[in-house]
Amino acid sequence: MIYHHILAAYDGSKPSDKALQQAVMIAGSKPGTRLTVAYVQYQPAFAVAGYGFVPPEGYQEKIQEYETVMLDQARNRIASLAYASVAVLRGNPAAAILEYAQGNNCDLIVMGSRGLGAIKEWMLGSVSHHVVQQARVPVLIVK
Repeated sequence: MIYHHILAAYDGSKPSDKALQQAVMIAGSKPGTRLTVAYVQYQPAFAVAGYGFVPPEGYQEKIQEYETVMLDQARNRIASLAYASVAVLRGNPAAAILEYAQGNNCDLIVMGSRGLGAIKEWMLGSVSHHVVQQARVPVLIVK
């Protein structure tokens, strides 16, 4: 199948790195295919039902350092492709990925599998599971 715009979800993990490698291979096989690497910044709530958590000093700086290194790695992986870019999204990861894919006419979503296991996935949920269930385009999950 020929894809015109591939969206690769990337968070710096090994599964997402494998997925990005696969997306680069697919996009590189057809000249003119566009590849967008999407990283979602997700800020969990630090307060629940009147109880709060104060992030340790330097927390935000460490997150920014990690994101800078990770996004540089993604840019290096896609450097050989003429029509590739990185997008930084915000919000719930699954919802942000789905919204971007629909709003930007992506015709394939590529993402890694966390491999949580049946019980953990049932209890915690899974970004990849949610995307597979809700996407209106094909989704490739790379293990």
